Amino acid sequence: MVPIPTLRERLPRRALTSAARAVFATTVLVGTMGCGSHDSRSDPSRPTVPNLKLDAVKALTLEPNDEFGVTSDAIYTVENGDVYGVDGHSGLKLWWIKSPVTPVDKDAIQVLDSGRVLLLGWTDHKGLTAYDAGTGLQMWHTDAEQWFEDDESTGQFIHRNPRTGEQTWSVDPATLGCATPLSEELPALFGTDVVDLTERPSLIDTAERPGVEVFRCATPGGTFAVGGLDRATGSTVWHREVPELGSFLRAAGQIAVVISGDTIETVNMTTGHSLGSRKGHPDKELRITQPDGAALVLDSSTLSEDKEMRLLEPDGTARWTVPLDPKREELQPLMNSAGNAIFAVMRQQADPDYRSWLLAYDPRSGKRSVVIGPGPTAAGEKPMLTMPLNLAHRTVHPAPWGILVAGPDNTYATIPVQH
Repeated sequence: MVPIPTLRERLPRRALTSAARAVFATTVLVGTMGCGSHDSRSDPSRPTVPNLKLDAVKALTLEPNDEFGVTSDAIYTVENGDVYGVDGHSGLKLWWIKSPVTPVDKDAIQVLDSGRVLLLGWTDHKGLTAYDAGTGLQMWHTDAEQWFEDDESTGQFIHRNPRTGEQTWSVDPATLGCATPLSEELPALFGTDVVDLTERPSLIDTAERPGVEVFRCATPGGTFAVGGLDRATGSTVWHREVPELGSFLRAAGQIAVVISGDTIETVNMTTGHSLGSRKGHPDKELRITQPDGAALVLDSSTLSEDKEMRLLEPDGTARWTVPLDPKREELQPLMNSAGNAIFAVMRQQADPDYRSWLLAYDPRSGKRSVVIGPGPTAAGEKPMLTMPLNLAHRTVHPAPWGILVAGPDNTYATIPVQH
């Protein structure tokens, strides 16, 4: 299978806000979040991800809503044109953003700054307003119809602070070795700071989270330059050249993959450090890179052909291999995992109702547990929580406080982070 760029890279910048949700709602195989609770903690160049308290999974009922998502500290819902903040553990409403004139444009909601900021627009109403996701209080407003944290539409690399709306820095791409004017084929500047199972950011800090913004551009010599720019200053943190446009692909969290022939290199985008390389079949295999640099690998992107699933270190060393039986079960690895759980959705081929179960594979051993499902599996495995899954939309939503899992008819489940 050809490595797939993230949605943020594939869509034209102006189409991103409205199209992102539609695509994410229908796919479960485009990348992952993943493990970090094992020996990656001994290597400071490999990012880590918190563990989840799987046995504390519990059902959560929210009010009927038109849209929902996660922030750094809670859940947001859109109800009758207004936006609410909801506690992810109790379901209690924390704050309310009332529509000023017309309903919120639910397709234009942006979650920024690791989930600390919600940027909202209102249907048929000019301008955008940013709100603190922890309190629901207004932070800043712009009369512009569009606002982007990272922007190259003017021919410069521009970064704006999502907590103030103001421009932080501007860098001339030519000084980074880019051919100018920039190609419009793919976004050339993109952030690495998303809502994820990361350390919970402070809700009272007015500064941006430290980190890098990653750029990619063609060079005058016909190759491509990639690198990281300091989020606060725009200074170059790292820089390298790759042979082709598709050679550098964002993966999970802070991880990127560099493809050169049959060599697959794993890179920490925060520092530019290589975590290791291995030989593979980038055009055939299904590779689901984890945030600590490991990769869940299946030999074929046609899941009915796969007989085993392997978790490989960046250097290609197999941490574990588990057998698959596609005649009995259909297994789809999900986009999101945790430090102690790599998630997948399983369906039983003999089940006439085509029901689904949420599985968690232990990143250390490959042992699987059934976390959520409509009842016991055919093998007698009982779920920790009995609840159907809603596969019509994105199933798992990671946040610093835990994971939100969607069920049908406004039913949900939450799995808290293990402290």
